[in-house]
Amino acid sequence: ARRLRIGWPAAGLAGRDPRGLRAVLAILLLLGAIDAGGEWRERLLHALSPGFSGGPPAAAASLDIWVTPPDYTGLPPKFLRPLRKGVVAIPAGSKLLAQVHGGNGVPRLVIDGLASKFTALDKANFQAGATLTKATSLAVSQQGALIGSWPIRIVPDLPPRIEFARPPEATPQAALRLDYRASDDYGVAAVEAVIRRLGGKKGEEIRLPLAMPGLNLKEAKASTYNDLSAHPWAGLPVEIRLLAKDAIGQTGESSAIRMRLPERHFHNPVARAVIDQRKELVTDPGSREAVAEILGDLRDQTKLYHDDAVVFLSLRVAAAELRAQRSAAATAEVLRLLWDTALRIEAGGLALAESDLRRLQQQLQQALARNAPTAEIDRLMRQLRQALDSYLGALAQDLARRPNQASPPFEPNRTISSRELQRLLDQARRLAQNGDREAAQRLLSELQNIIENLRLGRPTRAQQQAARSAQQTMRDMRDLMRRQQQLLEQSFRAAQQGQQAPTGQPGQQGRTPGAAQDFARQLSEAAGQQDALRRKLGDMMRRLGQGMGEIPAPFGRAERAMGRATGALRNAAPSAAIAPQTEALDQLQQAARKFAQAMQRQFGAGWGNPAGSPEDAAGERPGAFSRDPLGRPLSGQGGYDEGDVRIPGRARMHEARKIMEELRQRAGERRRPQLELDYINRLLERF
Repeated sequence: ARRLRIGWPAAGLAGRDPRGLRAVLAILLLLGAIDAGGEWRERLLHALSPGFSGGPPAAAASLDIWVTPPDYTGLPPKFLRPLRKGVVAIPAGSKLLAQVHGGNGVPRLVIDGLASKFTALDKANFQAGATLTKATSLAVSQQGALIGSWPIRIVPDLPPRIEFARPPEATPQAALRLDYRASDDYGVAAVEAVIRRLGGKKGEEIRLPLAMPGLNLKEAKASTYNDLSAHPWAGLPVEIRLLAKDAIGQTGESSAIRMRLPERHFHNPVARAVIDQRKELVTDPGSREAVAEILGDLRDQTKLYHDDAVVFLSLRVAAAELRAQRSAAATAEVLRLLWDTALRIEAGGLALAESDLRRLQQQLQQALARNAPTAEIDRLMRQLRQALDSYLGALAQDLARRPNQASPPFEPNRTISSRELQRLLDQARRLAQNGDREAAQRLLSELQNIIENLRLGRPTRAQQQAARSAQQTMRDMRDLMRRQQQLLEQSFRAAQQGQQAPTGQPGQQGRTPGAAQDFARQLSEAAGQQDALRRKLGDMMRRLGQGMGEIPAPFGRAERAMGRATGALRNAAPSAAIAPQTEALDQLQQAARKFAQAMQRQFGAGWGNPAGSPEDAAGERPGAFSRDPLGRPLSGQGGYDEGDVRIPGRARMHEARKIMEELRQRAGERRRPQLELDYINRLLERF
């Protein structure tokens, strides 16, 4: 033991490896560490961990994971990629689908620490799914190794919001106008109004589905008209709330507004008395005997309802039912009968035409909102056009039938012709056919707004006389422009004749004495005609100054240009007269346009349209002077304002029509791949 000494360890490798091949091992170890990079720890741990599974080694695992939001959100599926930082926002209710390919063992899906195993599709492929409602983290692991992880945030689906855009009001036709604004994070599915009578029984209410300007809009704003004048609550105080629903049934509610439900005002004394008894029966069902007695007295006033046998029998039946029946159902039938009777006494066919028009408007709005087939839209458009014609005719007949009845004050600057209403309807039909149904729905809403506020007024005799005088002035302007155009053409021909003289000089040089005298006589006559036009324009300016108090500036410029043209013609210089004559014609056209615009502001858009004439007093297309150079209506130049209705122009509609025709043509080519044909058919069904 004393002889033992501690020295450096020696393995004897030098003796056994004289060539130094052991250095190759060190080099290989160094290369492996360089190749491993940041994974050297995992690889070293895996090398030291024993594996007892037999067979060939498994392939490295790969992960594919998708998140599909609910269909009603309209959001596309999202493919999750490994993130170094940041949180993934996922809508509530989204479906998660994860697939793992390769690796050893069954993977696990971990959501907020709660793990669930994947389902094995085969030996190397696994799949898992889940619905994400509440979670903050998401991870996938396999055999203790983390394949992917994400911090997530579940975005809740908030209830919709709705409010009155303006207080509810009654239209001149006694319809209830409701303007609303609604919003939702993924789209409003439906809107309705809930009406309850103040002091009424609990649970009694009216639910009105309201038309929407489109499908599943995140922001919806619309005006709706509902005819409740026939309802027993008409004229009584009520409370109105608005409700909005989203795709999953969540509701939002507006604040309540109190008002009297719009009621129709009757002028015929018998019709008004029938409606009063109807109200009495609604508020006090116990007054049946008294109401029946009064209806019997009204029945005998045959002269006041023009000896109408239908009215006589209706009042008799209503009184008999009130005495014989006491059930709620029988009372409801009597209420409906009394309403129909009062309408027949008061309005005749106008009430029926008005009811049909409102019904078709609502049906068409609902069909556009639910993306109904094109055939149904076309059918409703045709029916609405016929109903509009019938309503306008009935409205005019009603006005003629009661010539002495006080009518609304005549406002010329708010007039609109039936042709303009039909044009709006045709424009909406073309928009719907081209697939732009939201624009068609907005235009129909504007049309309904016009019709609901439509009233026939009678112009006074002074207004009629002023309109006739304005039409005569416009005809004089048109004649003045025509004659000025003829003089301009005559001067142009004379200038060409002068340039073709033998000496090559204009005027009388180089001509024979007879030709020169004839040329001079023509120029003298043209000068006289030009001076006569100038004097006629001066007389027109004096009349306009007396009538309007202000003469449009282009008239003065045209008069001065005519004077210069007259001087040039008297000096036998037709070429020098061309420029002032052209200026005079241009100024006359500008003056005529300004005069027409002033008259339209005073008398309305249809002031220059004689009955049955396709042109207005200026000889232009209807409404030509009420539009800017781009064809858009000028503000305040007609009976309606299209400033807030985005109507596509003709170019856009033409392009849309071409696209639709191309889609229909391709849909008929059966040689195309079935996948493409299915896609084209979906486009045609949608648009």
